[in-house]
Amino acid sequence: MMRKRALSAVVIAMVLLAVFSLSACSKRSVVDVQKPKKGNVGEEFVVQSNPDKEPKWTRDQEFEITKENREKVIYVIAEVTDQKDKRAGERLAESELRRKIAEGIETLVQSQFQDAIAGTSVSYKEAFESYLVVVAENVSVVGLIVTDTYWEKIQRIKSLEEVEYYYRVLKRGKMPYQNYVTARDQAWQDVLDRVTTEQEREELQRLVAEMKAWDEV
Repeated sequence: MMRKRALSAVVIAMVLLAVFSLSACSKRSVVDVQKPKKGNVGEEFVVQSNPDKEPKWTRDQEFEITKENREKVIYVIAEVTDQKDKRAGERLAESELRRKIAEGIETLVQSQFQDAIAGTSVSYKEAFESYLVVVAENVSVVGLIVTDTYWEKIQRIKSLEEVEYYYRVLKRGKMPYQNYVTARDQAWQDVLDRVTTEQEREELQRLVAEMKAWDEV
C-alpha cells in the first residue's frame, strides 16, 4: 500500500513538473502584447514587436560596405509599413531588400566608374559611358542572405471609438563584397570582348584596373 502511494506521489510530481516546464517555455516564446491604448485621433502606439526593443541596426544606412573578419561585406536594409498581414509584409520586405541591393550596386558601379574615368582620353569617354550603362544593369546580385528581421504591430487611433492595426517590417541582408566584384568584372569582360580596336581595349582595360584598385580600400 505504501509503495502504491509513493509511486502515485512520484507520478503526480513528474506531471506537475512537466506542466510547469511547458508553461515557462511558452511564456518565453510568446511575444509580449501590450493592451490597446487610448489617445488622440491619429496617434499611433506599438502594441507588439519582435524583438521587444527595436535593434540598433534598424537605424543604420540602407546600403553600406563594411568589414567582418577582414572581409568586405555589403549590408542592405529594407522597410515596409502599413501592412495588414505580417507574413505578406515580410515577403514584401524581402522583395524590397533585393531591389535595394540591386539599386545600391548599380550606384556603386557608377561611382567607381566616375572616379576611374578622370584620366581617360576624351575621345573614349562617350563610348565608355555607354558601356557603363550596360555593365551597371548586368551586375547580378548573388549570395544575398537575410540576417535580421524586426517587426511591429502598431495601433492607430482612427476615431474616439475606432482603432486600426497594421504592421511595420524591417529586414537586413548581407552579401559578400567579393560576389559583387566577380559579377562586375565579368560584366566588364563581356564589354571588352566586344571592343574591336586594340587602342580602345587597352584604354578600357586601364579603366577597369582603376576601378579594381578601389576594391582594396
